Amino acid sequence: MSVNSGLRSYPFEPFTGDLPAELLEMVVAEPVSRVRLPDGRAAWLVLGYEHCCTVLADPRFSRLPLGATVTPDGGGPRELNMDGPPHAAVRRVAARAFTARRIETFRPRVQRLVDELVDAMLAGPRPADVVAGLVAPLPVFVVCDVLGVPAADRPRFYAWIEGLNSVTAYGSADAADAQAQLRDYLAGQLARKRAEPGDDLLSAWVRGTHELADAELVELAMGVLLGGLEINSTSAGLLALFQHPEQLAKLRAAPEKLSRATDEILRYTSVSAMFRVQVVREDLVLGGVAMRAGDCVMAVPWAGNRDPRFFPEPNVFDIDRRPDVPHLTFGFGPHFCLGTALGRMQVELSLGALLARMPALSPAVPPAEIPWRHDRMNGGIASFPVTW
Repeated sequence: MSVNSGLRSYPFEPFTGDLPAELLEMVVAEPVSRVRLPDGRAAWLVLGYEHCCTVLADPRFSRLPLGATVTPDGGGPRELNMDGPPHAAVRRVAARAFTARRIETFRPRVQRLVDELVDAMLAGPRPADVVAGLVAPLPVFVVCDVLGVPAADRPRFYAWIEGLNSVTAYGSADAADAQAQLRDYLAGQLARKRAEPGDDLLSAWVRGTHELADAELVELAMGVLLGGLEINSTSAGLLALFQHPEQLAKLRAAPEKLSRATDEILRYTSVSAMFRVQVVREDLVLGGVAMRAGDCVMAVPWAGNRDPRFFPEPNVFDIDRRPDVPHLTFGFGPHFCLGTALGRMQVELSLGALLARMPALSPAVPPAEIPWRHDRMNGGIASFPVTW
C-alpha cells in the first residue's frame, strides 16, 4: 500500500469552471492541508490568500529541487523559473521590454487582431465556437507579434504546448522533447533578429543587453511564449456574464465598466485546477502546520481569490467590486507575471468587441453543456458555441 494512498486526491473532482464547494469551504476551514497530486506526489495544498502570498514570495519556498543551486559559471542558463539572483538578472532584462508604456503601444495591434477574428466570426456560420474563433488564436497571434516570430508557425506552437502543459505528461520524455524543439526554434529566431532586427521583444533583447547569454535569451523567450499562448479568462469571463445576466445587463448598459469588470472576471473565474509545485527549503510553520525541508507545496491563487477575509462575499460575481487587495490570478511576489498587462488587455478588448459588435450574443447551448479541458494544467473551456 502506498504511503500516500490515504491522502485526498487533488483536484477533488473534474474541473468544470469553478472551484468545488469542498475546496471553497477549505479556504477558511483548512487553508493548509495534505493532498496527493495527479503524479502521485504528496504535497501541502495552500488555499488562503495570505498563505498563498507567502508561498509565492517567501524565499523559503523554491521552484528548484531541494539542494539544487545555480551558479553563473556552471549551473546552466539563468531563466525566469529560477529563484534568487539568477531569476532577478533575467527578470531585470525582461522587464525593460515589458514596461507599461511599451505594452500600451501594442493596444492598437491587439485591437486590430481582435477585430479581424470577430470579423471572421460574423462572416461565418452560426452558431460559432468563440474558443476556436477568438479565444485560442488571439494569444498566439499576439505573442507571435510581440516576440516577432512568424504567425505562420503557430501550428508548431500548439504541438509543443500539448506536451508542456499536459497534466500527465509533465516531466516526461515527450515534454522534454517539446522543450528541446522549442529551444532550437527560438535560437534560430534570435539569429534571424541579429541579421534583420524589427520592432519586437526579441530584437529589443538582442540590441539592448549584453547581460544574458544567447541560451538565457532563449529561455527568456520561451517563458514569454509559453506564458502567453493560452489566455482562458475571456471564455471563462463570457460564461460568468451569461450565468449572471444582471451583471451582463449592467455591463451592456455601462460599457465604461469594462475595465473593472475585467478585473472581477480575472478574480472570480477559476481558469485552472492546478498551479506550480514548489519545494520547502527549510523546516517552517505555515498556517499552524509544520512543514519539513524537501516537502512539496502547491499554492492555489484561484482559491486565495475566494478568501472572505480579503474579499467580502468572495463567491459573488460583482463587476462593481473594489477590492482592498489585488487578486492573485497573475501570481504574487518576484514571479508575478510579466505579461499581466498584455494578458489583461486581450481579455478586455475581446469581451468589449464581442459585446459591442454582437448585441444579441448568447450561448448556443446550456452553460452546463459547455465542455472543459482536463488534460492541461491551466484548464480552460474546450469549445463554446455562441450565436447572435
